[in-house]
Amino acid sequence: MIPEPLRKFIELFAKLPGIGPRQGSRIGFWLARQPEETLRVYQHALEDIRTRIGICSQCFFVFEPERNERANTPSEGEGAAFCHICRDPRRDASVIAVVEKETDLITIEKSKRFRGLYYVLGGTFSPLGEPNGNVRAKELIERIKNAKTPFQEIILALSPTSEGDFTSLELEKMLAPLAVKITRLGRGLPRGAEVEFADEDTIAGALEGRK
Repeated sequence: MIPEPLRKFIELFAKLPGIGPRQGSRIGFWLARQPEETLRVYQHALEDIRTRIGICSQCFFVFEPERNERANTPSEGEGAAFCHICRDPRRDASVIAVVEKETDLITIEKSKRFRGLYYVLGGTFSPLGEPNGNVRAKELIERIKNAKTPFQEIILALSPTSEGDFTSLELEKMLAPLAVKITRLGRGLPRGAEVEFADEDTIAGALEGRK
């Protein structure tokens, strides 16, 4: 009943976070009714993501490389594959906040209360077995071990959900041999809340009250 190109589109978009089959169908049918000019705008936006967005080789946050950087893939030692946060010499390189996803990092940055570095974990461990997402735990350990400036504190800035708490406990075990101070977000974030949706004052309180 549904044309093949539209069916494939719905299947793909249904896999996106927060979408699902129903929302994927609504988006697909809406786009099918749009003029060619509108479709080209979305096509160009997706193409820009593919060609103009890079992933920081140090913290895994997204950034837009300069044109010459996109033309020449740099080595990690040159620093050209680093995002603007990792490159900023004004950041406190002795403190690192581990967040689950990019939107958590953005929320913390908006609070303007944290001036250290970040690490996007990419997912969480699950008490039920399979992890949620691609959890970069081993890469985190390597980054801390090989940091030019030794870290004095690792903030596990994960959401106080069951998966977030379980992941924090697992990371604490994995990081314990490194003998670095490990803290977690404190007051401000209620049980079950997600960092991404917290307001700036709540995040600020959670950072100040970390323990």
